Amino acid sequence: MQLLAVPIAAALTFLALLLLVRQYVRQPTFWILVALGYIAAYIAQWTGRTVWDPLTFDLGIPQAGAGIVVNMLGRAFLAEAFKFAPVLVIGLMTEISPRDWFAYGAAAGAGFGFFVSRQLIAFSLEVYRLALSTPALTLLSVLLKFFPILAQTATTAFVAWAMPRGWLVRGLLLATAAQTVLGLVERGQATLGMALGSLLFALIALFLFLYVWTLRDRAAVPSRQPAG
Repeated sequence: MQLLAVPIAAALTFLALLLLVRQYVRQPTFWILVALGYIAAYIAQWTGRTVWDPLTFDLGIPQAGAGIVVNMLGRAFLAEAFKFAPVLVIGLMTEISPRDWFAYGAAAGAGFGFFVSRQLIAFSLEVYRLALSTPALTLLSVLLKFFPILAQTATTAFVAWAMPRGWLVRGLLLATAAQTVLGLVERGQATLGMALGSLLFALIALFLFLYVWTLRDRAAVPSRQPAG
């Protein structure tokens, strides 16, 4: 099921990129950033487990109530920082336009989303293989994994859009907040119910993606300001 999940997640990722930045899909640098975003997801997960989780334990942050929010904020910030890092390096090493920043951010975010969705799709397919789900429910579950890709693509594209405008810190904080809300919704599905939780997650992810979609043609950059 792991192998079958790869082409499904890849197709969903490609669709998200076509919807947002189709004019860049022939550029090698663009796909390099997709790959680096995929690697960033692995690094973010590893860092979360081996660094952030032990740190929250040492600091006495509870795994309930407000402690959950703090934990989610930390993990979301790490994810956004790791996703955006390769875009920042390439952007500072080469002269790229604001549209390039946006597209490259979308690429890195989509690569990250590909990693996350591949894992989720593999789990859904494994549940079906064990005869614990119907074909219709499995299909719906797999299609819903499109929305994490949309969300990851959108938030990193937003951070990259903010960078040449001198709003990097602001962009990172807003992206972190958005991913934290999504993380809390996903975690709260046991309380909300799978159907309501999935619907709420999908609506928030779709809103983020559509908002960022409206930014893609805003190429004019105001006079530079200090980052933040």
